Amino acid sequence: MVEKAKIAIQRINNDDVKTAVFTALKMINADHLMTKEGMVILLKPNLLMAKPPERAVTTHPEIVRSVIQWLKQYNPSKIYVSDSSGGQKPGKTENAMKVSGILAVCEEEGAECIPFEKSEREIYKVPNPLEMKEFVSSNLIKEADLVINLPKIKTHNQCVLTCCIKNMFGTILRSNKAKTHAQFPRLERFTSALADIYSVSNPQLTIIDGYLCQEGQGPSGGDIVKLDLIIAGYDGVALDTTVCKIIGFDPKEIIYLEKAEQKRLGTTNLNNIEFLGEKIEDVYKKFKHPRIAPISMPLPKWLGNYVGNKIFKATVKFDSKKCKLCSTCWDNCPGNAISPPSELRKGNIPKWNKKSCFTCYCCVELCPHEAVNFKINYVKNALFSWPCASIILILALIIWFFMIF
Repeated sequence: MVEKAKIAIQRINNDDVKTAVFTALKMINADHLMTKEGMVILLKPNLLMAKPPERAVTTHPEIVRSVIQWLKQYNPSKIYVSDSSGGQKPGKTENAMKVSGILAVCEEEGAECIPFEKSEREIYKVPNPLEMKEFVSSNLIKEADLVINLPKIKTHNQCVLTCCIKNMFGTILRSNKAKTHAQFPRLERFTSALADIYSVSNPQLTIIDGYLCQEGQGPSGGDIVKLDLIIAGYDGVALDTTVCKIIGFDPKEIIYLEKAEQKRLGTTNLNNIEFLGEKIEDVYKKFKHPRIAPISMPLPKWLGNYVGNKIFKATVKFDSKKCKLCSTCWDNCPGNAISPPSELRKGNIPKWNKKSCFTCYCCVELCPHEAVNFKINYVKNALFSWPCASIILILALIIWFFMIF
């Protein structure tokens, strides 16, 4: 007999988030995960961008606070709250942590609020990959005794829904998110990559923020819905399926659920789910659908791979005036793409190997002197790519031919 996935659906009454979180976790007997004192816990909220909690873009800080307070009963040695917002500009995740109210909660509750890009790097091999064979992320995923996913219910104008599976896309660092979109431009391929990314951390516990949600043009510009729900469980696929049923979406629309089920990460079969607490029909609220926008250009696979790996390739720059040749960058580069100059003297800068670099931005984040930066020169990368070079050569030969004859 197949063991059913347990999912707790709990109302938030009178904005009492803590009681709802504690009750939902009790219903699924989540305390069995706390196997010992001194555990290291990683909480992964949704920190898409710097928006206040009332805009329902990020995981609500009171959800984070309640989970931290629940964990503190079991005397963990460390609680990390981490994510990586998108974009190239430094400090975006820190700003999102501050504006969302999550940083203040962590300071008040004694948890460490740290962007993934500020931690050490780890290269993760994807088990049984559908698309992504490996990617670079934070070592916190590996070091944590327990990974807890804290997604938010929002519609998504590309993937229809962003919740459990999609939230772990935040483990991809900074502008590598854009690179992933470019590398897997078809929805079919991108959603396969989402399942691959989720499979690496495969959170042992998920607590869904259904307090303030977004419908319509989410994940950042949608209309706010006060759903007043906490949904908790262990199976992210089953949880996303449950969310679909609560907000009136067909789970078959959410392609990454099919991909995740294909990788045996969970179930979409309601017969294999045991619901605890509220019934779906009693908390049902139909959400507005997003107007779906394509992920990117419908490029063939070989060209998508080429664009992702070449056109989105960053160039690492060193500031000779700021660089102290302290060795931080080359000592911490996981790809061994940085080496010291032949002579350690003022004015010299480290050597960077473009071919070995896989844009984890460890050097940029860890430099104590802010002497390292990066830039993605899309036009230059395109001009010096072999397809563009081939076209220029062909045009040159045609012009030469007509000039001669």
